[in-house]
Amino acid sequence: MSALRVLALALIPALVATVTRPVARPVGREATAPPIVTITAREYAFDAPDSIASGPTTFRLVSKGKQQHFVGLVKIESPHTLADYRRNLDSPHAEPWLTSVGGVGTIPPGAVAATTLDLAPGLYAMVCDMEDPHGTPHFKRGMLRALVVLPKRNDAAMPEPDVTLHLTDYAFTLSTPLTAGSHLVGVRSEGTQPHMVLIWRLYPGKSGADVVRWMDDTSSTAPSPVTLIGGTPDLDPGRNAQLVLQLEPGKYVLICLVDDVRDHKPHYAHGMVRELVVGSANAQ
Repeated sequence: MSALRVLALALIPALVATVTRPVARPVGREATAPPIVTITAREYAFDAPDSIASGPTTFRLVSKGKQQHFVGLVKIESPHTLADYRRNLDSPHAEPWLTSVGGVGTIPPGAVAATTLDLAPGLYAMVCDMEDPHGTPHFKRGMLRALVVLPKRNDAAMPEPDVTLHLTDYAFTLSTPLTAGSHLVGVRSEGTQPHMVLIWRLYPGKSGADVVRWMDDTSSTAPSPVTLIGGTPDLDPGRNAQLVLQLEPGKYVLICLVDDVRDHKPHYAHGMVRELVVGSANAQ
């Protein structure tokens, strides 16, 4: 899980104040929509169940703290433990017994966002590695928690997305333009290394180039050009997720902050940042 820069952003508007259950298109007679698991983020803990059934599940992140948070889900292969994963967080190298399966991307205080994942049984870590005002990662202050996914599978089916977003080295490719309104976006990690997609709405007059300059500015006083919408943190190659989105017309950026496995620069430095206009297909 790559460390994310501390983002000084205003409260997100009502754009994603309410996240509803995605509409499933069941495959069979017994299939149902994925159950919703609510995870509440605050300083510095996740309030969440200790275990859930395996299968398609919508994770709904509710931010009730005063800082920005996200929840990343990482599968820990047996016989390794959460303590082993905690020690690995201090290492720049991911171990083969860890698999990043996505989660809910960074949101500001008071916001809500959701992602649907199909989880296999096993031990997972829920983690936030945003930094507090003193530069300490949130997981070191308590935002690291185990989640056991049980062998018993729920009877849900993964919904059918209306838009597919392909993550490659180093690009975002949409199957169709995003428009204003409700969307279920299927995210596919198809590169040779992990990727994420964070969705940020640009302030009027700002551009993707402004976002890159802002990200590269180490000054803590630089004004933010965006508000946070959500997305999914790290997805290992071959992993999929579905974003539950409610979009208003406007300009947005898609960005990947994962550190490259070769030069350790963030992927946006390799061009993995895309500006798009929601509500005007001709501007995509």
